[in-house]
Amino acid sequence: MKTTEAYPSLLLIGQFSKLSGLSCRMLRFYAEQNILVPAYTDCSTGYRHYLASQLTEAQLLKQLRQADFSLGDIAEILNGLKTTQWEMCVAAQRESIARKIESMEMALEELEQLEKYQGPDECILARVAPMRVRSAPLAGERLRLREIARSEAKHIFGEDGSSSPLLCVYDLQTGPASATICIPAEEPDGEIMPGCVLAVSLHRGAYETIPATLEQLLAWVERNQYRTNGKVVERYFPCGEEDHPHGRVEIAVALDDDSHTSQ
Repeated sequence: MKTTEAYPSLLLIGQFSKLSGLSCRMLRFYAEQNILVPAYTDCSTGYRHYLASQLTEAQLLKQLRQADFSLGDIAEILNGLKTTQWEMCVAAQRESIARKIESMEMALEELEQLEKYQGPDECILARVAPMRVRSAPLAGERLRLREIARSEAKHIFGEDGSSSPLLCVYDLQTGPASATICIPAEEPDGEIMPGCVLAVSLHRGAYETIPATLEQLLAWVERNQYRTNGKVVERYFPCGEEDHPHGRVEIAVALDDDSHTSQ
């Protein structure tokens, strides 16, 4: 700090704040951290007094903060470092900032990808093996299908999906008004649900918004030139999580056998 102006040798905290550019609140904070401590505090008034020479210390502190040094490093530096230690400290900080810059550049690249985000495109193909199930017909409603399916499963099978997967299958054209609920079974006389390849998406949010996820899933199927066989499968998560307004549902459409030859 170069100046031709003469300052009082002792400065009250308000004066020191104005000359240093550090707020009184920050000066108190730095004093508590044993970083920039007043020369003395008047016991009778509680007034803090700083030396005029501490203005250079305050200027260095501001530069160190702008260079992203930690409070611990600043305390060590202001308490006095040898030249070799200072050089090592600056070199280490330069390396730390370089790593942060690299990390932030990667974050910016990811942000550019997120700017292009047009909604969930988290669809995948999943091959499902034949599965033995217990099944029953269900007269469902679009916006309450999960609720009705769980209630009916408990009534018919004594299970509501709280400990085992609960599937609901319906035709894409007719919709959930005529559906089938299925629960995996170990009984040898259980019905066999045939294996197939599914285009699958994970729905998040209120169940009432699931038609939008199904629409996005069907659009993904069309973009990838697959063909569905008209069946929709909903898999419900265990009871408890899905009761939350942001519960999840796996929704899938079955594909024609000859539309995914690369799988």
